[in-house]
Amino acid sequence: MTKSVVVGLTGCMGAGKSTAAKMIRQMVVPVFDSDAAVHRLMRENRNMIALFARRCPQSVVRNEIDRGVLSALIDEKKLDVRELESMIYPFLESELRDFFARHRFEPVVVLDVPLLFEAGWDGFCDKVVVVTAPADVLKQRVFERAGMTEEKYAALASRQMSDKQKREKADYVVETRYGTEPVREKLAEILEEIKCAKSF
Repeated sequence: MTKSVVVGLTGCMGAGKSTAAKMIRQMVVPVFDSDAAVHRLMRENRNMIALFARRCPQSVVRNEIDRGVLSALIDEKKLDVRELESMIYPFLESELRDFFARHRFEPVVVLDVPLLFEAGWDGFCDKVVVVTAPADVLKQRVFERAGMTEEKYAALASRQMSDKQKREKADYVVETRYGTEPVREKLAEILEEIKCAKSF
C-alpha cells in the first residue's frame, strides 16, 4: 500500500488535534485530513450521494449530503451512528488509499482521524500520536465552539474512547495545555525520531 511510515494522529474533542495537524503540515509532512475528506465526499462524490439518496433521502439537499440534517437525525435517534459510518467509511477508505498512492515515496505520512481507534484505523498505522489535555481544559475548549450544549457534549463524548484509553493505546502522547511552541517542538522531535528509525 505504502512504503512510508504511517503515523496516526488522534485525540479527544478539544485536545488540539487540528492545531497539531496544521503544525505537521508546516513541517512539510503529508497529512490525510479525514474530516475534510468526508466533507468533500459529501459535496462531490456522486456514488456516495446516490447511496444516501436511497438509504437516507432526507439528508440529500440540492444534490449534496447535508451534514446538518444528518446531525439532527442522529440527535433525534432516527439515524444510528454506526449505520452512518458504514455508509461513509468505504468511500473514505478509498480516499485514504489514493492518499497512500500519491505519497508512497514520502518517509512519513500522517493520518489525522478523530475516531482513529474507534473506527479501527489504527490498523493502517505504524505509530500513533495522541494529543491530550486535562479534562477541564478539554471541556472548556469544546464549549468555546458555537452551538455546543451539555447534552450535545455528552452525546459526542459517548461515541469516543476516553482520553485515558487513547493515551494507553498511543505510541506517543503530546500534552497541549502549555501552548503551541512546546507542542510544535514535541511533534518535530517525534517525527524526527520516526524518520531516523526508518532509515536504519
